[in-house]
Amino acid sequence: MVCADNAAPNFAQRLFAGGSAGALSIMVFNPTEVLKTQMQTATKDISMKSTVASIYRNGGIRSFWSGITPNVARTFLVNAAELGTYDEAKHRLIPLLGDNALSHIGASGIAGMASALTSTPADVIKTRLMNSAGGTQQYTGIAHAFSTIISEEGVSALYKGFVPIVVRKVLWCSIFFVTYEKGRALANVE
Repeated sequence: MVCADNAAPNFAQRLFAGGSAGALSIMVFNPTEVLKTQMQTATKDISMKSTVASIYRNGGIRSFWSGITPNVARTFLVNAAELGTYDEAKHRLIPLLGDNALSHIGASGIAGMASALTSTPADVIKTRLMNSAGGTQQYTGIAHAFSTIISEEGVSALYKGFVPIVVRKVLWCSIFFVTYEKGRALANVE
């Protein structure tokens, strides 16, 4: 429980709750992220079975948790920004706009932007580390990847793909949270 005595959570508590939920879940599902990343970046058509075999053969079971630290950081940031920021923005917009679709869409847009801004650097680092699972290690860890990317490519490299990410995040948050709010209203959940 993030709050004591049924008190309303503050913004930091909302961020922590959202981030923690995401971080715990990705610890379990990191192997699927490694597989997805390897298959998406392969230069030839490969099957999931051959990808699993290759990763295991080249690095053992630990390879399936390649990039776990930046993945947990990224997922914490994404969920904190999306869930925590949405909830905080909604609570600030409702007194101004009313408890309606406009407040929910506005809060969704704020959450999507916050998510993209905070998670993109971690996503770039996570992807680079996962790309090397079971193969040649380009980076020795998060700090090395971070400093190498900045020194070789500049700070803007940490935001590669930002525009499509922010568009996707704003659309995703809008659809997800508006649907969530409609579902809550139908179920009469406060």
